[in-house]
Amino acid sequence: MRIIISSAGRRVYLVQWFKEALQQADIPGEVYVLDNDPGAAAAAAADRHFHIPAFTDAAYQGRLLELIDELQPDLFISLNDHEITVLSQSIGDELRSRGIVVPILDASAQIVVADKLATYRALRSVGVPTPKTVPLSDAVGALELIESSSDLIIKDRLGSGSSGLLRFGQEQAHQWLNTRGVELIEQDPARLDGLVLQQDLGGIEYGLDIVTPVRGGSVEGILGRRKMRMRHGETSAAITVPTDQFRGVAKALNAALGIRGTIDVDVIVTEDGTPHVIDINPRFGGGYPFCHIAGADIPHFMVASTLGIEPRTGWNTYQHDFLGAKHEGIIGFEPANTTKTPVPARQQPLLWHTI
Repeated sequence: MRIIISSAGRRVYLVQWFKEALQQADIPGEVYVLDNDPGAAAAAAADRHFHIPAFTDAAYQGRLLELIDELQPDLFISLNDHEITVLSQSIGDELRSRGIVVPILDASAQIVVADKLATYRALRSVGVPTPKTVPLSDAVGALELIESSSDLIIKDRLGSGSSGLLRFGQEQAHQWLNTRGVELIEQDPARLDGLVLQQDLGGIEYGLDIVTPVRGGSVEGILGRRKMRMRHGETSAAITVPTDQFRGVAKALNAALGIRGTIDVDVIVTEDGTPHVIDINPRFGGGYPFCHIAGADIPHFMVASTLGIEPRTGWNTYQHDFLGAKHEGIIGFEPANTTKTPVPARQQPLLWHTI
C-alpha cells in the first residue's frame, strides 16, 4: 500500500503513525510526503519525499498528476485547508478516476467549511448551535451584534489556523470599528467583506475528531479533548475527554457535509451545557495527537478503510483525563530538489534531538 501525505509541514508524528499502521497490520507499503517547502520536517520521516509547486502555482496540477502517475498511491491525504479547497474543485476527481482514495469533502461542502460566514449559515439551517456571525461589510448587522454581545471576535472569513483573530469587549469593538474599521472603509473596503464579526460565547473549548470511512458513511468514531493551551492557532496542550455529549453534533455534521475520513471540529460548550460549533477543518487537526497518545488510532482505521478490511477493535477508544503537551524537536535530512533523486529516509543519516 502506498500513502501520500501532502503539505505535511511539521507533522512528523503523522507520517510516523501511518508507517506504524502499515507495519502493525503487517501490510507492505510506503508513506510519501509532498511539500512545497523543501525544509518541511515531515519529509525526514517519510520513505520518500518530493518537492511540489505551491497549490497556487499554475504548475501545481501538472506536477501533482505526474507524481501520482509515478507513485500510484492508494490513499492521498492533504493537511492544508487551502490545498484541500483546490483539490475539492476538480483535481480530487482526477485522482479518484485513477483509483486513488481522496478523503475530502465534495466541492459544495468544502465551500461551506472554508468560508466562516457560509459555515454559520449552514449550521443554523440544520439546527446546529453556533455563535452569531456577520461580515464586517454589513455595518448594520455588525453594530447590532456589538450592541447585543459583551464579548466579540473578529477573524478572517476564509482564514485557517486562527488567522486574523482578535478578541474584544463591547467598548473595544466600538473603538476598533471607529478607527481601523473606518480606515478600511476609506482605503480597502473589499477587505471588510473578508472579515467576520462573531459572538464570543465564553464557556469551555473542545476539539473533536469525527471519523467516517474514507469513502463516506456513518460516524465510526468521535474523539475529544479539552483545550488547555494554544500556540500559533494550534492546540499545544489538552486533556482527553469522553464525547457522548457531542454525538448529536457529529451525526448532524455528517448528514450535512458528507464526511470522508476525518474532520477536525472546534466546539464551545456554554454554561447551560450546549455545544456550539465554531470551526470545521476537513482534515487531521492539530489536536488529534492528544487522543492518539491516549490510545486512539485514526491512521490504522484509514488504512483498513482504504483496503476494505476490518479495523482492529478499540481503534476509536482512548484513555480519558489524559493530559498531553506538545514539545520542540529537530530532525535532519537531505532535502529533495528538481535535479536529484530523493534519498529514501531510511537511507539518510538523521539527527533527531528532543529539546
